[in-house]
Amino acid sequence: MTAARRVKLLGIAAFTLIVIFLFYGSQTRTDRRIAQQLHNEERHRHKEAVKNGFDDEDEVLEKQLKSQRLKDAEIAAKEKANAKAPNPGVWDVTTELDEILKRSPIIIFSKTYCPYSKAAKRLLLDKYTITPAPFVVELDNHDHGSEIQDALQKQTGRRTVPNILVLGKSIGGSDDIAALESEGQLVEKVKGLAGKRVEMVKT
Repeated sequence: MTAARRVKLLGIAAFTLIVIFLFYGSQTRTDRRIAQQLHNEERHRHKEAVKNGFDDEDEVLEKQLKSQRLKDAEIAAKEKANAKAPNPGVWDVTTELDEILKRSPIIIFSKTYCPYSKAAKRLLLDKYTITPAPFVVELDNHDHGSEIQDALQKQTGRRTVPNILVLGKSIGGSDDIAALESEGQLVEKVKGLAGKRVEMVKT
């Protein structure tokens, strides 16, 4: 074997050894770095355990997991509530009617200028003492009065005013309650629908 060829083979061998050394040296540094990170995390958990009065890191981890579960449950509950809640920026007639019906067992849907509405209000508000007092909705003063009237027609079969509802059921208009009053059946009719939720005394 010639000297030149021997030198060439020695050079290749030396280069290969250098590459192997660099590769394994790099791997060793990476392994050391990972081991150091794990060690640092272990020390941090131990410090947390000591700071919180726990005996070991398992208790710290358990506490952290419990805290995370509580946060997740709270977020899920909020999301569920938001999904059920109506869009706050959108008016809805069904929601509006539900809110109105919660105001009192007796609701009088009226219009300020309507003589029949005025007669019904005189009868129910002046001639009787009703507890809780009937709640009056003046549809001509309501921003969505027309939509509410349409919804009342679907719900009660009446679109005209006044429309007197007892626990959401219409007992008619001015002529209807006047007839019940003259026959001495108005209190019985209201009590039949509302029961003990309404106290109605003729003054």
